[in-house]
Amino acid sequence: MTHPSELELSMLADEALPAPEATRLTEHVDACEACRTRLAALREESTFLATMMALEGEAAERPVPQFTRPASLRGFAILNLSTALVIWLVQFLWKTLFGELVIEAADWATSVYMPDIYEMTSTIALYVLQEGTAMLDSYLGFVVTALAAITALSLLLMRRRALADAFGVCLLIASAAALTAPAPAHAVELRRSEDVVSIPAEETIDDTLLVASETVRIAGDVTGNLVAVGKDVEISGTVGGNVIAFAETVTISGDVGGTIIGGASAHTIETTAVAGDLWLAGDRIEVLEGVRVDGNAAFAGERASVAANVGKDLLAAGETIEVSGEVGQDVETAGARLRLLSGARIGGNVRFRGREERLYRDDDVVVDGEVEIVARPERPERRNRYLTLAFYLWQVGELIAAFLFGLALFWLVPGLGRLNIGAGVEGLKTAGVGFIALVSVPVAAVLVALTLIGMPFAFFGFIAWLLGLYVALILVGAAVGRMVLGDEKGLALTLLAGLAMVGVIVNLPFVGGLLGFLLTLVGYGLLVQYLFRVLPTEGPAGAAGG
Repeated sequence: MTHPSELELSMLADEALPAPEATRLTEHVDACEACRTRLAALREESTFLATMMALEGEAAERPVPQFTRPASLRGFAILNLSTALVIWLVQFLWKTLFGELVIEAADWATSVYMPDIYEMTSTIALYVLQEGTAMLDSYLGFVVTALAAITALSLLLMRRRALADAFGVCLLIASAAALTAPAPAHAVELRRSEDVVSIPAEETIDDTLLVASETVRIAGDVTGNLVAVGKDVEISGTVGGNVIAFAETVTISGDVGGTIIGGASAHTIETTAVAGDLWLAGDRIEVLEGVRVDGNAAFAGERASVAANVGKDLLAAGETIEVSGEVGQDVETAGARLRLLSGARIGGNVRFRGREERLYRDDDVVVDGEVEIVARPERPERRNRYLTLAFYLWQVGELIAAFLFGLALFWLVPGLGRLNIGAGVEGLKTAGVGFIALVSVPVAAVLVALTLIGMPFAFFGFIAWLLGLYVALILVGAAVGRMVLGDEKGLALTLLAGLAMVGVIVNLPFVGGLLGFLLTLVGYGLLVQYLFRVLPTEGPAGAAGG
């Protein structure tokens, strides 16, 4: 019997023979035990080679990780000292080369007129009242339309039941009808203008009135509440309800049946009967003689002058507070100086929170109660935090929290637990990447937040930035622990030891803050480099798996 050669059996195993030849050899192999054994071995070898070649092809497609030599303790110390030296050098050059430029720029900036807080706030509020409603309506309309369209389209595409189709169509029609229907009538009277809104004396507003304009003049009567926002607000008519005014200057000379709440650079209240309270905040507050306030009066500003008759208590805080009218009950003040001028009459007690020599009282001032001066408590002497038990208990609590968080983080993302701090230029590059990320992320979040649609992204970006600050020191602690104890000690022990050493470093007197900042830069750089290395190749799933 003539047996086939090794080549013929190999070609038969690889199915490379023509059909007639393969049939002839197959009949021989079926009858010959030796050839059948040789063919089985050749087929097993062929399968093994194919498997190895496939694995080799997959390995060739994967990027080969770059080897990074872990930094020694000496290299780590040199890295931090080098970074500190670079920061000091930058500060020195800034002070020497650009100091004069900064001073000149600051001098120019201070010479430019800047509006006060009340002017800026009233301007913003005025813009929101005039334009913000339309912007918000447009945005909400877009969101509702998109949600309704997506819901209806999803239900229509299901095509499972006629009820789903009908529901989607009805929802879409109802949403469109709601968006295209005219806006409901306001429950209040709203008047807006870019220049002047004026209510003449012969006009009566039999409702609540909202006014927004650069200049507001209310000479007519308002039976309800009055809300006025602008630059210059003047109210000389009668208001049956409350008055809320926010502007740069507010002047009220008409009777008010409720409470007055105001915020302005300058307040002037004259010849007015206020049935409720009077709450004002501003740089200069003047409540002139002839004003009667049935309730309480509360003022907060740089200078407040009160010649009115206040039925109940007077509460005031400011640089200078002058009282020359009648107060039915107590006077409670806090500020640099209190002046009780001629004609003042206080039905209760006077309590001044300030220095005794800053209280001035004319001889004819009548105080039915007591005059009490409450000295401001002196600031307690600052204790050495290293001599308090609370400091060490707080540090132990922070260590335990960081340790548990680190274990959970490295369990979810094992790759973060194997990061090493490079030595030399590699370490400086890591710190530089961390510095760029530390500065750029908040700036980008602010820029994104300028658009209404981008506000959610800015919020989550800022939260991620804060979380990165916390994770940065944990990554550095894990790396330091491995440098000192080695990888064979296990993750838990190295992480705990590293976090303890980092905690000691950042709490060192005088230099702990700077070293903590440098360690944060290094940890932030490690985190950013890891994300850039993993996310583009493996995606989020790869990042989660380390």
